[in-house]
Amino acid sequence: MFDPVPSTPILTPAEREALRDILNRVWQHMARHDYAGADPFDGLESRLFTLSPLTSSRLARLAWLQAMKHAPHILRNCAFIPARQNPKTLALLLGAGAGVPVCDWQSDPAGIDGKVLAQDLTRQVLALQNDDGGWGYPFAWQARAFYAGRGQSNAIVTCFVIDGLLRGGKLPSHHPALQAGATFLKRDLWREQGQEQEQEQGAAADTGFFAYIAQSAAEIHNVSLWCAWILQQLQPGNDVTAPALQRVINQQQPDGSWAYGLRPHHRFVDGFHTGYILDLLHRFHGSGNCPVDVTAAMDRGWQFYRRSCFDDDGIPRSFAGKGGYLDSHAVAQAMATLHRFGDGAGAARVARFAINRLFDEKRGVFYAGIGLWRRDKRVFMRWTQAWMVWAFSIMLAADTDNSGRV
Repeated sequence: MFDPVPSTPILTPAEREALRDILNRVWQHMARHDYAGADPFDGLESRLFTLSPLTSSRLARLAWLQAMKHAPHILRNCAFIPARQNPKTLALLLGAGAGVPVCDWQSDPAGIDGKVLAQDLTRQVLALQNDDGGWGYPFAWQARAFYAGRGQSNAIVTCFVIDGLLRGGKLPSHHPALQAGATFLKRDLWREQGQEQEQEQGAAADTGFFAYIAQSAAEIHNVSLWCAWILQQLQPGNDVTAPALQRVINQQQPDGSWAYGLRPHHRFVDGFHTGYILDLLHRFHGSGNCPVDVTAAMDRGWQFYRRSCFDDDGIPRSFAGKGGYLDSHAVAQAMATLHRFGDGAGAARVARFAINRLFDEKRGVFYAGIGLWRRDKRVFMRWTQAWMVWAFSIMLAADTDNSGRV
């Protein structure tokens, strides 16, 4: 079972002030750019690529996207990839993922009324909703499992947006836009076991799951869990949340981990998706209406996460049990998950690492990550800046006494 962490102040007053200053500086950078910017997965929007005959080739799309994902900033510029506003960026500022909505920040960003800002973000994200009720990324992208067109509705963006609209947008659960999103999730993404020929062996019996997009049956655990959570908030007592939640629990490995998904190339275990799952189980556990007992799975997952997704100094790892390149996304998620599970001292340690090793004081932005030899100085709006603002807002709102789960 979960062992409470001794009561420890999260941050000193000086450190809290540093976090507050950095949060405001990064937010100002985001606002100056109207929350639009580069993304690790936006390579297919390159004007060079879209004008080539390679756009119809799945392998070419996959290769080009991966090349742009890892390309230095100067090469990405030469590829003419336009900066676009991402609904998920706005959702994170509205408190998606159990974050702190901008309207509830301890101080208004750059003197702007947080409530007015939240209302403006809410209007913007509602305007981006698709006709099918969902939301999508503002770029086309090619995965090994499927292809998604620009703006195509998908599970993750839809869930994050709905979560943000509930928390920071203060929309009621019966709001038509939210119910349209729920309809999209259940109508287009729910997969009964055995319904698709692509169903994987080893799946839990008598359950179903949610797919990432309508045209795929690839099973990804954090995706399915997100859909289950959102539907439980919008349509309590529905007939798909419980089996989806149970399926995720049944897919937990003996060591407490979850692979990213069931397909052979989805068998990896990484830090930030493990954090996603733990955070969602934590929210289910504390909701008061969880249809499945998640306590044992959550405790085993937390022990695995703490044991395998951090090095001996308490610094996050991008992939469980492995060193190498550290993605800032994993650092941001680690702060939130450690705090949520009561390890305030660990969360503070990660925050100090982010300030000292990942923040560019001159530009007022966070680096994309850090490798063995140097920092990755690329600037990604959603993947890095929004997630770091999200994490720092959680840290600043945290109580100094973290003797147990919050």
